[in-house]
Amino acid sequence: MIVAVTRSRTVIAALCVVSVLALGACSGDDPEPRFAPPSTSAPTSPSTTAVSGLVEPTMPAAAKGSDAAAAEAFVRFYWEMVNYAQATGDLDGLQSLADASCAACREGTSYLERVFSDGGEISGGAATVRVRTTGFVKDQGRSNAVVVFDVSSTRQRVDYPGDRRDESYPGGVTRLSAILIPHAGTWLMSSWNDE
Repeated sequence: MIVAVTRSRTVIAALCVVSVLALGACSGDDPEPRFAPPSTSAPTSPSTTAVSGLVEPTMPAAAKGSDAAAAEAFVRFYWEMVNYAQATGDLDGLQSLADASCAACREGTSYLERVFSDGGEISGGAATVRVRTTGFVKDQGRSNAVVVFDVSSTRQRVDYPGDRRDESYPGGVTRLSAILIPHAGTWLMSSWNDE
């Protein structure tokens, strides 16, 4: 199933919404995911070191494993990497967290590549994640995690050199659903879309 997503509030939301999402694990033939109780952990803030000191975030030990807590920690880390990529233009780490099947991931990083290759700079748009539910669904012998979460982002501006029209996005909250696949003791982002 392919879903076109049209909302666009921030560049973070643009990572979610200006793309065509391939949702292979969300077809009507798939079993219903089993959801764990809502996470009791507090939402994390974006990595201030990544944004202010321009140091690439490191995957936390909590994101390593195959349980709901590890999946949730991975989703938070993924968005720390989004914050870092927006602030620096260094997309390698973010791209390494995505499976080749993740169309939303490719579209999001392609957007950022275009901004930076055109000489643009991004200010604001820092995101925080609040996990709502996590479940698991079997697919091709794997137990994929399904994480539903809210991404809160601050107001953002994309400044281009010269007379090219700049872009501005209000801050806001977007509810997303992500499918993570197990990989090398942690996870890879397989798909995400807005709820």
